[in-house]
Amino acid sequence: MSAPYAEGFAQGFAHLHTRSGFSYGYGVATPEELAEGAAGMGMRAMALTDRDGLYGIPRFLEAAGKFGISPIVGAEVGIRGGGHLVLLAGGMEGYRSLCRLVTAYRCSSEDRRRPSCSLATVLDHAGGLVCLTGAVPFGLLPRLILSGQGARAAEVAGLLREAFGRDGLFVELTDDGTAGSRRRLARVAAFAGERALPTLATNEAAYLKPEDHRLHEVLVSASHLGPLPGPEYRSTDQLYLKPSGKMGRLFTDHPEALANVAAVAERCAGTVELSGKVHMPSARVPPGASAEGVLRRMTFAGARKRYGREDGGPTPGEVAARLKRELGCINFLGFAPYFLVACEAREIAQERGIPVTGRGSAANSLVSYCLGLTQPEPFGNRLLFERFMHEGRKDPPDIDLDFCSLRRDEVRFEVIRRSEQNGAAEAATVQTMSLRGAVRVAARALGHPPREIDVLSRHVPTRFSDRNRVYMGLSGWEEALAEPAMRGHPLQDTKKYRLLLEISAGLLGRIREAGTHSGGMVFGTAEHHLSELVPLEPSGTEGLLRCQYDKDDLERVGIPKLDLLGLRMHTALRRAGELASKRTGKKVDPYDLPAEDGETYGLIRTGDNTGMFQLESPGQMNLSRRLKPRRFTDLVAQISLFRPGPVRGDLITPFVRRKNGEEPLSAVLPQLEEALRLTYGVLVYQEQVLAVANAVAGFTLAEGDLLRRAMTKSRGPGAMRDLRREFLRRARTNGISAEKAGEVFSWMEGFSIYGFSAAHAASFAELSYASAYMRRHYPAEFFAALLDSQPMGFYSPRLLLNEARRIGLRVLPPDIHLSGKDFTVERDGAALRGGLRYCKGLSERAISSI
Repeated sequence: MSAPYAEGFAQGFAHLHTRSGFSYGYGVATPEELAEGAAGMGMRAMALTDRDGLYGIPRFLEAAGKFGISPIVGAEVGIRGGGHLVLLAGGMEGYRSLCRLVTAYRCSSEDRRRPSCSLATVLDHAGGLVCLTGAVPFGLLPRLILSGQGARAAEVAGLLREAFGRDGLFVELTDDGTAGSRRRLARVAAFAGERALPTLATNEAAYLKPEDHRLHEVLVSASHLGPLPGPEYRSTDQLYLKPSGKMGRLFTDHPEALANVAAVAERCAGTVELSGKVHMPSARVPPGASAEGVLRRMTFAGARKRYGREDGGPTPGEVAARLKRELGCINFLGFAPYFLVACEAREIAQERGIPVTGRGSAANSLVSYCLGLTQPEPFGNRLLFERFMHEGRKDPPDIDLDFCSLRRDEVRFEVIRRSEQNGAAEAATVQTMSLRGAVRVAARALGHPPREIDVLSRHVPTRFSDRNRVYMGLSGWEEALAEPAMRGHPLQDTKKYRLLLEISAGLLGRIREAGTHSGGMVFGTAEHHLSELVPLEPSGTEGLLRCQYDKDDLERVGIPKLDLLGLRMHTALRRAGELASKRTGKKVDPYDLPAEDGETYGLIRTGDNTGMFQLESPGQMNLSRRLKPRRFTDLVAQISLFRPGPVRGDLITPFVRRKNGEEPLSAVLPQLEEALRLTYGVLVYQEQVLAVANAVAGFTLAEGDLLRRAMTKSRGPGAMRDLRREFLRRARTNGISAEKAGEVFSWMEGFSIYGFSAAHAASFAELSYASAYMRRHYPAEFFAALLDSQPMGFYSPRLLLNEARRIGLRVLPPDIHLSGKDFTVERDGAALRGGLRYCKGLSERAISSI
């Protein structure tokens, strides 16, 4: 075939076998880099086929849309006994087949880190998929052909053709540029020709540029925890994202293989769409009942309990009107089942006596409050539902529940058991390499012994203030080597360690491995088992599966996450309540305490806050003395103010001075006085952005939230100009000058960088108050519980014991006759006695026998 004809075929070329860093050791580039690279070469489509998973697919689909290429969803599936197949989805049926297939073999493999799939399992999940027989020389079919197993290769080819159909199976041809590669390619092509099997050209791309081959080889070695060369090593730099023209010239002798690339790309490109729909979990409701009806009944029943007594709160009409508004939005978005699943988790905890509270933006919802999912009262704390949810919000919000850390898993596994029919799993995390981690990986690959690796990586900084910094070669190390901790470090000898420095600089920020989220759970729907929405795999914890998407990817594909988190302060408060109840003979419930206790606030104002949730850091102790909190709203403000942004912007000083009457309250506009009254004219909470936009420009609260979210995202100057122009236009119709409106907009824009949610702060403040109350009124029980709940907080057990002594408590040593397993309270609350488990060398078995 002449070169011009090859170029003609290549114009429709698309890479159909491409691995990203989400192949965890078998790829280098991110999906975004690959999509941008393909678009830059003028390609109209590209497939992402990561090894044994679909981890990078959501962000690949997003990047493909951004760079204007049609995405193809696929995976490289490792086959038991050796080799791999490449499977491409021809639509949503194929995507669901891939999800089920990956779930099936990853959950049944003996080694979860080295999964492999039986050929029979592949054949059982062929619906909607196109099959490529694997790259030369390590693909399933090439491996058999090149090892002289022609009969077995023919048998496998027949099985694959029967399962995938004559137009769904292609013999993959690749040329990796190693010695004998053309000869191997010819043998595989001849096998295909003899059996009338169509061929297809790919490049098994694993990195962007030829020079990245070193990073690829190091990552392969790192994934096997060994030195170079890694398994299936090939001395080549040709597994890169090659331009169409080069691929055309490479396969001049195989025009059919090039033509089939275009045909398969046209068949599969753009056929998988994962965004645009939210997949609500399936909730258990009585026969004949709807999730919406059950949620409404539960909400109004909770409202009668919460607001059943006259206490100066909102009127019944105000409560009913707001509940009607919130339930209408929840039902419009289809979120009723999600709330019921969250309620079920809370009920499981309450039935078992496990402390549970909510946190995050969900506390802005009166429905959440009436259901007992959150604790801050929305009216009194001026919490706005639209900060949590509204009809214009496209991504699913989530509810966060905190449980006693020692018993959280009881709730989690019971939720999983009840969700068995539709599936439940934990969200994934994506772990990337710090500079120190990159040094360790590179040093191991280069053959340095373990002790030397420790020396070389010691004191190497893990991160810098500029998190977007990309280190390139030796020049990128200048900042790290200039760190004071690196003086006299072996890596200062840049000539000796040049290769190590260059490789580790290239590895910085690269994807290292998958992890498991601390508590984010996702669920299947009434229409689809979870394994049809996202592939599942073992997490490493028995009985707990992990989905292959992280929290951001779950948001991209519309799968809501319910966070079931463990909190040590719950463990401590529960234990303190038990000890206090035992000593006093009356029930002491840390979650049902007298409100606005003067002695509690008096203690907080002293700054002696050791052990108090969110208030015990040295900075918070200092702020307690300056702010002088006297009521709950002061605690909410204190928690919100002591954050990096307000500290850098010096918002604390005007707030404190105005709160203490040392400076007059002032607002930019009279219209802002009501919105900022509780914070003395200082913009402190994210919710206030909504109120300010409403007061100044007449935005609805939902529009105000969209404005807030737009300000917090990375947008170009053009987008921000458009937002400002619209804000000024609407402010002008509201009778406010352009100058004043522009000042308010700039104020909000700057605030958006550091703003904190009032709902989140109020949720934390509930626990801050409870811990302060218990410390003030039951100090012995409080410190005993803190010591039994370690590790937690800022301070070591030694410092906690010293603080207990400082406030007048006796600390008694463990006694074989008097001590229990944990700390106990003696002498009517005047003394603590150490528990037996604090005795060095005493085993749990020995303690039990005592």
